[in-house]
Amino acid sequence: MMLAELPVSDAWMIVACLIAGAVCFLLEICTPSFGVLAFLGLASLAGAAVFGFRVNMFAGMMVILGCLLVTPVYLYVLVRLLPNTPLGRRLFLRAAPAADNTAVPESAALAALVGKTGTAESLLRPSGVIRIDGKRYDARAEHEMIEKGAAIRVLRAGGTDVVVTRVES
Repeated sequence: MMLAELPVSDAWMIVACLIAGAVCFLLEICTPSFGVLAFLGLASLAGAAVFGFRVNMFAGMMVILGCLLVTPVYLYVLVRLLPNTPLGRRLFLRAAPAADNTAVPESAALAALVGKTGTAESLLRPSGVIRIDGKRYDARAEHEMIEKGAAIRVLRAGGTDVVVTRVES
């Protein structure tokens, strides 16, 4: 007896088990069930194979072969395409935006200090206060301790971090 010649009840049971397995795998990806739905999906596929073997050996082997070939492709397609669907856009997190220091308003002003010179307002060991163009800034010395009143140059600035070095005069 071929798969097309199956009694209606066995054919519908095979199809129902395959659909139930596919739905369980979909729900496993969408919800945190910690593998419970994946296990139910595998059990549904096994149930489809059992109904296939109830018909005959050939039908059971075709169901198993089909499951072994189609299930990995189905899961790959779900994982790759589901986040781009309307449902997936509501369920999954989007990629994090690039860090451009917009959360720190003074970041652009501090970045403009790179290369400028000034004086150490306090002892930098390694952090302290510097003065450039009449304004005070928190800074840290790159390698060594810098005495109060020493000439400094800004090496780099990112976020709120200003790194300076001593200028030999």
